[in-house]
Amino acid sequence: MSNQPPICYACDKKPAVTYRRIDGRYLCKDCFSKWVIATVKKTIGQKKFFKRNDRIIVGLSGGKDSTILLDVLSKIEHKFPSELIAVCIDEGISNYREDGLPIAEMNAKRLDIEFHLFSFKDLFGYSLDDIVTRSRELQAKLPSTRQTKLIQHRPCSFCGVFRRKALNIAARKLDGDKVATGHNLNDVSQTIMLNLLRGDANKLLRGDLKPEKVHELFVPRVKPLQNVAERDVVLYAFYNEITYHTTECPYAVEAMRLDVRNFVTEIEAKYPGTLNSIRNSMETISKKCSEELLTTKNNDNEKETIQLCKICSEPSSSKICKGCQMLETLFKKCK
Repeated sequence: MSNQPPICYACDKKPAVTYRRIDGRYLCKDCFSKWVIATVKKTIGQKKFFKRNDRIIVGLSGGKDSTILLDVLSKIEHKFPSELIAVCIDEGISNYREDGLPIAEMNAKRLDIEFHLFSFKDLFGYSLDDIVTRSRELQAKLPSTRQTKLIQHRPCSFCGVFRRKALNIAARKLDGDKVATGHNLNDVSQTIMLNLLRGDANKLLRGDLKPEKVHELFVPRVKPLQNVAERDVVLYAFYNEITYHTTECPYAVEAMRLDVRNFVTEIEAKYPGTLNSIRNSMETISKKCSEELLTTKNNDNEKETIQLCKICSEPSSSKICKGCQMLETLFKKCK
């Protein structure tokens, strides 16, 4: 029996280094990397994420997903008159973010891409550690009421609200046309499962909205990696010798997403193609139910419902945005 590795399915020349269980194909290092780039390029084209001359703000944390997204986009967008700008958001997480910042900046410089750093502390007056510490203090001494409900969010919920807000502010300051985030196929499938478990019908059926500008102060967000599995992101980094931040956020262990992440990873390993099925099924359902169930699909209505927050003047679906509601409750109303 021969011990020689199989030949790459794509080029039919080089020895294969990886096996794609979903379609039974062996690929060499170069052809695998080309497949990842082609997958992202196809996603961008099909979903019309970018225009030729867009200023694309890439949310760069230094982790594997955002680092690979920046690398792949640099290979795709160099053929267009578009611009890539890397933006790193420092949430203010001790013994974690300070390790990722140098790696993020290093990768931006490696690709000769403009790099900018924004922080929760500068934008909102508090770091994520400040917010989480205050939340835990209040939870220990205040009863659970409607007024204090906001203090009982887990760290990842606080982070998600302020990170999205920070990216939008940064993108607007840098005259960005789109914000690209590193959400991969696993992330998208996890979010669908989370919305299902939480009974959030609107988010569950929203699907992947078109990157249209629904308000002049809101910069549309896109997910170019949404068809690339986490495993393939890691392999792309390995085969291309790309350095990224590997430390897990200390708050991640408290999130429900971690349990969902473990579940979908296990089910995908046992039944290859499950991640694609979850995403595709939800996209099909959202398209069929959009007219009846999703008022957010109606751009005219969406423009009417979006208003400016009375405190920070950022676009919001309510009189006071979620971030300002959190800060008001944590640091003012509940003192």
